[in-house]
Amino acid sequence: MANELEHNIFGKMQFDSERKNWEGKVCVGSEHFVDVTISIEDCDAKNVFNLVEQTFNHIRGNERTIRNKAAEELLDTHNEVWNEGEEIDENTFSNRIKLEGILFFCDGNAQLYYNDDDLFWGHTIAVGVSSLGNFQDAQIYG
Repeated sequence: MANELEHNIFGKMQFDSERKNWEGKVCVGSEHFVDVTISIEDCDAKNVFNLVEQTFNHIRGNERTIRNKAAEELLDTHNEVWNEGEEIDENTFSNRIKLEGILFFCDGNAQLYYNDDDLFWGHTIAVGVSSLGNFQDAQIYG
């Protein structure tokens, strides 16, 4: 397998042979680029890329909805534990977090990583997404 490829959606990607991942950057909005990792594992790379393209198209078309669902799921945790006396609403929460990276798994599912804008004191917000681009869950990492 080549160490580098040019993909029609994900652009120039580098292969990490130790992790069996393709890594690069992808545009998800008007000049908003995020890190992207595609985990190939022991799966057929062509099939993985086909699944990932479909998932990415769903994510790109529904990222705002996914972000809103993450805000809905984590808002109480923020307001009850992390808010330092200033409660916020769901819309404010959703507008503050910013997508920074996507990890695609070989089955087409993905994990989206959001900058928390200090809502959780610098921890990352990880959002699980199905191969159909549907929100699964949101967690605080780090």
